[in-house]
Amino acid sequence: MQLVEDFTNDFLNINTVIVALITTGLITVMTILTYFLEHRALRLRQPRVTLVAHGLEAASLVVSMLLLRQIFFTINSGSMLSWSYATAQLTVLLFSLYTMRNLAVEIINILMPILFYGQGMYFGRGAHFVATFITMTVLLSSAIIYFSRHRSSIMGSQWRYLALQLVYGGTWWFIIWSVHRFELAYTINVLIVFIVYMWIIRFCVQRISRLIDRFTQLDQKVNYDELTGVRNRASFDTVQAEVFKAYQDRPKLPVTMAMFDIDHFKRFNDQYGHMTGDAVLKHVAQHFEVALYKQTTHGQLFRYGGEEFVVIFRGTPADKARTTITAIRDDLQNEAVDFNGQKLRVTVSFGISQLQPNDVTFNDWFSRVDHYLYQSKEAGRNRITVEGNTLAVG
Repeated sequence: MQLVEDFTNDFLNINTVIVALITTGLITVMTILTYFLEHRALRLRQPRVTLVAHGLEAASLVVSMLLLRQIFFTINSGSMLSWSYATAQLTVLLFSLYTMRNLAVEIINILMPILFYGQGMYFGRGAHFVATFITMTVLLSSAIIYFSRHRSSIMGSQWRYLALQLVYGGTWWFIIWSVHRFELAYTINVLIVFIVYMWIIRFCVQRISRLIDRFTQLDQKVNYDELTGVRNRASFDTVQAEVFKAYQDRPKLPVTMAMFDIDHFKRFNDQYGHMTGDAVLKHVAQHFEVALYKQTTHGQLFRYGGEEFVVIFRGTPADKARTTITAIRDDLQNEAVDFNGQKLRVTVSFGISQLQPNDVTFNDWFSRVDHYLYQSKEAGRNRITVEGNTLAVG
């Protein structure tokens, strides 16, 4: 009877309900934040952006743990010894592994039992159970590493998902036991509560994830070109307005626009057919998209229309943008398009200009870039015109 009474006091009270609701709220916020950050990193495809996104995800986990601790500390008059609190903490930690494909989060999960046991040792507890702690920490770390390498198969299988919860929760309870001794029967009840709670959380997260995925798919259709996969004219119109305003407010920071089109594109359609023309468009778009990513530039590529593309380089002067563009263009010329057994050589013409203080409207800037592109084509195509200076083929 004492076991039942203790279990009821820990889990069936108003404070536990409050902690459960707060935990669910924190998890919802973490889910939305993670999807936003991952989607942003995927769109920009820049290592620095991905690093910042993962840093913010890890920070959200740490903040959530601290908030949960402070809230529980407040509503329980300074006491932290409760299984409902431990369950809430483990739920947030395990949830972070499910949703965040993030090395920092995995490291936090591995370090948490070490910090917990270290705190217990500081208060004079757990000294006789070092072997138990080490064994359980190794098992827990192994489970975390295994999950990071087999995430998709585990999340897609209910039995593997259940097994991970059992290993994760079971090892953690033994780690807690090394500091706070408790009865085995009570531990089993707590583990069952943890597993049920995680199943409820998983159900809610799946529903939220599907909703976010729908918004992501809608954003993909609205802002990305269906043929080439790069940002489209609608996305360009949105970004150009933001960029123009931001850099007008900070005139000392450079921003450069490059506009290019595929030389003699009509010939590809007329001579080889429209499917060949589509293949050339995809090839050029993907070549520039991947090259801009590999060079870790601040360049964003847009398909403006037809065979015309625009690249906006934030924080980049015109001469540096020219160097980047020249290298990518040279590689493009050396990489023939292989379509239906035919090797097609593709060249492009460029107009490049940096935003100037006397550009009153975006159209002033854009018209100048467009004029420089026309100047490159008039000079014989396969040229780059930078601030009115047309450069010969390298």
